[in-house]
Amino acid sequence: MNTKGTGVIELIIFLIIVVVISATVLLLIKFNVVEVKEDGAQEPVLNVEFIPYAREGVLVVKEFSFCRSVDEAYDCLGAGNQFVFGQPVYYRFGVESSTYQGQIKVVKNYRIKGPSGEVLLDVGTDQQSQFDSVSNNVQEVVLFKDYFVVPAGFPAGEYTFELVVENPLLTKQATLIQRFVIGSGVEG
Repeated sequence: MNTKGTGVIELIIFLIIVVVISATVLLLIKFNVVEVKEDGAQEPVLNVEFIPYAREGVLVVKEFSFCRSVDEAYDCLGAGNQFVFGQPVYYRFGVESSTYQGQIKVVKNYRIKGPSGEVLLDVGTDQQSQFDSVSNNVQEVVLFKDYFVVPAGFPAGEYTFELVVENPLLTKQATLIQRFVIGSGVEG
């Protein structure tokens, strides 16, 4: 018998055995016959996109404003960017986002930096604000409103507000940076 032919046949048989064993293990994992111990990993074993591609869509922050107050209809009352210590600093904005398979998901986080650049407040993933909905439209505008207070004892001056919105369904993120002034006698 030919030794080259025998070697090729053995290689093909070996590859077939590897594929069959791998498929069997993955099926056992998928149907929870075999459990995988996750050492700190939060992603399931089979949660993988095999064809990497960028999902198309739009994610844009629109009409951001600081306000003295925001009513139930999301109207900004007393727009401005100068506030006093202890006064609530309201803000409102819209996020235009594409839908993905009839769903829309928008996550909002923000950070406030003091006049010298130090982070005073970081509303990260543990305190994020989220909007989930089903939609028949191609794009939706989601409105957000919130407030924060800079207490007395912090330095007066220009503060930086960094807003980060994300649509995890589209794997898109948008960042908006706005500045505002806090002082003891500032009124705007």
